[in-house]
Amino acid sequence: KTTSPIHKNADPNLMNLFCSKVNSDPEGHHQAIRLIAHKIQSPQEHEALRTLELLDVCVQSCGRRFHQEIGKFRFLNEMIKLVSPKVILF
Repeated sequence: KTTSPIHKNADPNLMNLFCSKVNSDPEGHHQAIRLIAHKIQSPQEHEALRTLELLDVCVQSCGRRFHQEIGKFRFLNEMIKLVSPKVILF
């Protein structure tokens, strides 16, 4: 629900609830990063934007374990894929 493309505006309450769940689950940070990396690549613009906003909130609210997870090569590589030009072969 937090990143749903149906909603045009971010819901701070849902984002805070997401962060609370990430912080309360020992594996929450790992699961959240996988979900965020997947949702950021959504072809639906609003879903991708909501996910970027969620990532920002998580960076501010989820602490050291979350920071360590986003610093790993796997996540960073997914972010590089987003901004790298796509190669189109004719």
